[in-house]
Amino acid sequence: MHLCAGVILMLAPCLVASLDKQKVLGNLHKMASLPCPEQCSSELIWTRFQNQRDVLVRCNGGSCWSKDGFDLPDEQYLKGNSSLTMLKADYSLRGLYMAKCGSETICEVVFTLSPQVMSREITPGEPIDVYLPLTDRVEVSFTASDAAQPSDLQICTVDNEKIQIISPDYKERASRINILQIKAGNVSDSGNYTVRDVTNEETLAIVKVHMREEKPCPDCKQDRAMPAWGITLIVVLVILLIVAGLVIGYLWKEIQQLRGESADRHQMTENANQHQQHGMNGMNGRNPEDVEISEDTALSNHQH
Repeated sequence: MHLCAGVILMLAPCLVASLDKQKVLGNLHKMASLPCPEQCSSELIWTRFQNQRDVLVRCNGGSCWSKDGFDLPDEQYLKGNSSLTMLKADYSLRGLYMAKCGSETICEVVFTLSPQVMSREITPGEPIDVYLPLTDRVEVSFTASDAAQPSDLQICTVDNEKIQIISPDYKERASRINILQIKAGNVSDSGNYTVRDVTNEETLAIVKVHMREEKPCPDCKQDRAMPAWGITLIVVLVILLIVAGLVIGYLWKEIQQLRGESADRHQMTENANQHQQHGMNGMNGRNPEDVEISEDTALSNHQH
């Protein structure tokens, strides 16, 4: 099962002053600028605090060299703007960046990503998929839409392939594939699910879940109304049944009529046979003397 498409807030990177450091909030897979308005008349080098040997940009003598994924145009550098451009931001690029002019650090910028905010609407019984941008030491917490329920309830922590369920209410329901899936969602699960990076203490994603409540019976009946093609199919089936019934009735009547005619012919044949049998029996039953007397009588009458 896959997570429904989220709406990512496309906010322009903003700057937050924090002592000597500036904080830049960028957007995932978008360009971001790490500001450094200071002019450098010596060699300018941009690095990450975690790995200062990995040079991202080096400018010297009016020209700049940039590592793949970063840029500082020559014209910009010559105008006294030492800002670094990140061409495509992702989670691996978060952290502290430093700009040095010679041996002096002139700018420090903390880069992080704005949380991805997504919305989902599901029906009771459907699973809730919580998108995990990272699986390296993140935690998932829940704040219910209902103010009566406790807020910021910690559900679990995820560390690569390991998942540790914190809340007992989710022990049988939560599982992780590439997402955190909470089975059998219900109305009380409506609210905000927040994914935080434990190591950097940053919010990575917020999934807003709204549970559709079951509709009242009149609406349910309306929603479950028979579609037009279903009604047409039923009408056709009824007509076919009626036609089939008429055909069967007609054939049954014809069969009965044929049976009646056959029975009449059989009866007539039997009657004729019986009549012929009686005639033969009558001839066989006469006395020979009576036959002779009858013949004499007939001869005498002829002579007269």
